[in-house]
Amino acid sequence: MSNKSSALSGICLFILLFRILPSLAQAAEFRPVVSLSSPSASSVYAVVFRIAEEQGYYLDEGLDVRILSGVKTATSVQMLVGGSVDATQTVGPTTLAAMLQGAALKIVMVFNDKPAYALYSKKSIRGFSDLKGARVASSTPGSTNDRLLKIVLERNGIDWKRDLQIVYIGTSDVAIKALLSGSIDVAVLSHPGNLIAKDAGFVELTSFEKEVGALTGGVAVSESFLTKRRDAAVRFLRATLKALKFFKSNREGSAKIMAKHMILSYEAALKTHDASARFFVSDGLISEDFQDQVLDFELKAIGTDKKISRERVFDFSIMKSLAAK
Repeated sequence: MSNKSSALSGICLFILLFRILPSLAQAAEFRPVVSLSSPSASSVYAVVFRIAEEQGYYLDEGLDVRILSGVKTATSVQMLVGGSVDATQTVGPTTLAAMLQGAALKIVMVFNDKPAYALYSKKSIRGFSDLKGARVASSTPGSTNDRLLKIVLERNGIDWKRDLQIVYIGTSDVAIKALLSGSIDVAVLSHPGNLIAKDAGFVELTSFEKEVGALTGGVAVSESFLTKRRDAAVRFLRATLKALKFFKSNREGSAKIMAKHMILSYEAALKTHDASARFFVSDGLISEDFQDQVLDFELKAIGTDKKISRERVFDFSIMKSLAAK
């Protein structure tokens, strides 16, 4: 190629970039921002959002999704109520309690239809009869796993107020560290904590998966986001649904993303995926009967006699329209 041709090509490229780059910058500038709070980066439920991020699903929808990880459950809901975030992964009793107090929130997507929690203990505790005097780790009072823990203890003849000490320690990743260090005797764990406990030789006293009505992952949003920013809400949920389907169907791809964000080896991520995928729904929806079971479970977890309709709590209109396409 001659020097003249090279110079001409360079000029053409410069003109092309001069025209395109401002357009790209302008497109990026006007991408709607959607902010999301997530209690734990090590949660398998939080991975759904990371899959959408890593696979470019949010970008494909023209969104700038900003994920705030490690936000405590109560703080996460407070941020949603206060308008600091548009959405939260928290869909359990804490969210319902805010609704009962008048917060204009809605659960718009659900990840699971059974809880992936299990109760693990040190080796000297072989059954529920050995729990007296034990220090048992739970997350926060009234949370989903705390309610499940108390139900299971009562069912097995344990008075949790008198026979043992419940220590509110935080999320499963904190609880497994406490169990491994010996600072607590028993812990309610979710994936991958329960797999780590099993590999370390701790005893699985029981699994909570047969307990109905417990939601541990999904999307709750403000009604303002649903009404005033409906288009952004639709795009956000469409991308998140793609990620949920990816998690359900793509074992290896999901494991790579899980390993990165949950700080696991690839092999451990594969095991975690295999153990947890069956707890996930494929369309982000639950039936009306299951919604009623959720409300019954969560109202008891809160410890209130108040009633609330499913229409006041759930709005699956977007998810249904997406599932129909």
